[in-house]
Amino acid sequence: MADTFQPQSAGDERANTIGLWTRRAVLALFGVVVLLALLNVFGQRPTDSEATTGGARLSLSAPKTVRGGILFQSRIEVRALRTIDHARLVLREGWFEGMQISNIEPQPTSEESQDGRVVLSYGRLRAGDRLVVWVQSQVDPTNPGRRDYGVELQDAVTPVARIDRRITVLP
Repeated sequence: MADTFQPQSAGDERANTIGLWTRRAVLALFGVVVLLALLNVFGQRPTDSEATTGGARLSLSAPKTVRGGILFQSRIEVRALRTIDHARLVLREGWFEGMQISNIEPQPTSEESQDGRVVLSYGRLRAGDRLVVWVQSQVDPTNPGRRDYGVELQDAVTPVARIDRRITVLP
């Protein structure tokens, strides 16, 4: 039995064309997702914020957008421009709401709560001293949204410098 060549019908050609364009669209969609990730739309790349006053320079390096389930690092740096007798970092609620804190280095000498915020005490900083605090966190994937991620430097209870930031948690 000999095989015979059968020309494609117009319906077969149309199905092949639809299939080809469907594959191209799916591949283009994957390409768009990769491009958006490279442009940091889905977060994790840290951005820097800074506040300088007569008493200190406070900076925060942290992502503005994070995805559920990821681990990320925030870095707080304090450069004392004058002596700060009782340096305290006040972390707003967004640092802990829907986040799991893996560790904070260096460990504060004490921790307490102030109006729902967490206060980390580090003792005396002399003019010119530099304090760097790293906070390792993991995002709870069931708690997406935007929240306050600001930090304030206090001398005892007197505000010295403050950074207002927000963080967006994607599912």
